[in-house]
Amino acid sequence: MKHGRIYAAALAATLLSLPVTTTAEEEDGINFGGAVRLNYAWRDYDDQNKDRGGDFELELFRINARGTIGEVILDAEWRRYNDFQAIHHAWVGYEFSEQTHVELGITQVPFGILPFASHSFWFSGAYYMGFEDDYDTGVKVVRKSGDWTFHTAFFKNPEYANDSRADRYSFDLVTGGDQQNTETNQVNFRAARLLTHEADRTTELGLSLQAGQIYNQTTEDNGDRWAVAAHLNGNYGPWNLQLQGMSYAFNPENPVGVSDDFVQYGAFGFPFLMAAKGEVWTANVARAFTVDWGPITGLNCYNNLTYIDPRVDNSAESVQNVTGCAVSAGGVYAYFDWIAGRNMWFAGGDGIGLDGGSAGKWRSRFNINIGYYF
Repeated sequence: MKHGRIYAAALAATLLSLPVTTTAEEEDGINFGGAVRLNYAWRDYDDQNKDRGGDFELELFRINARGTIGEVILDAEWRRYNDFQAIHHAWVGYEFSEQTHVELGITQVPFGILPFASHSFWFSGAYYMGFEDDYDTGVKVVRKSGDWTFHTAFFKNPEYANDSRADRYSFDLVTGGDQQNTETNQVNFRAARLLTHEADRTTELGLSLQAGQIYNQTTEDNGDRWAVAAHLNGNYGPWNLQLQGMSYAFNPENPVGVSDDFVQYGAFGFPFLMAAKGEVWTANVARAFTVDWGPITGLNCYNNLTYIDPRVDNSAESVQNVTGCAVSAGGVYAYFDWIAGRNMWFAGGDGIGLDGGSAGKWRSRFNINIGYYF
């Protein structure tokens, strides 16, 4: 690619199959694709894994369908992981004009830096809190006006109406035990302005608002939740800079004896507790390289840092840092990541924001994900 920022965007889109709109000039029909991914992981907090020298296994098989019939757009993705299967997204859409389109179904929640507030296979810490690459069921309108892009959306519930199901891709409130809170009736508004400095140098500034209800199945009462974020996403030649700050709060109507300080989230088959209120700070930098190393044509190297500051009693800060590179070679894309976390779920922690036994310990893992995308 001519410019590093264009390569980085194309790489991210190909790796994670972003929803795209289809113009009226394109032929009718549905195109099918997919991916097969293998994953190697070495974890310093897993003695048996270390004794084996890590583990290498099939991580994912997925099928994508995308295209148009008439003037109606379809975009869907199904995934099979080792232990479960899940819908990633599935929506139908319509373009009213080049400036306005609508998506109905399981579609990406418009919040913060889009499409991702990260560069690594591991995403940022906000992903595990449901604030990055989250997909819910509802309707979304995207409107472009000059340098501005506006997202307005309403989501009735998460991608699954089965609130106890932790076998899902997106992180949502899940029920289990005395945790009986579910997400419902969510509204989102996002406004972003793209400032163009030169042909390959741009800065996007944006503000995101999110609000919804929390229904407790035990008390049969509705609580509330909200989140607000401001972001900067800058592309400067081969460099990309992402900065984001957000504040959030969950206010459930729990029964007597159940703390309001923590809520239960879940995905990938595992539920965990997360601080119900807090602030999340993200700082990411990446540089793209165009190379000619045999089949390897591009690199994107990065460092992604997330700091989570809980605002509830009996809590402790959570930190996640990912350093790595993504490598492209034809249809093969591979991530080489070193993930370090303190009190961070999925990096050796017990949850997010918990003041538990692992709160003060840094844990890390070396991860290689190799995918063939077709």
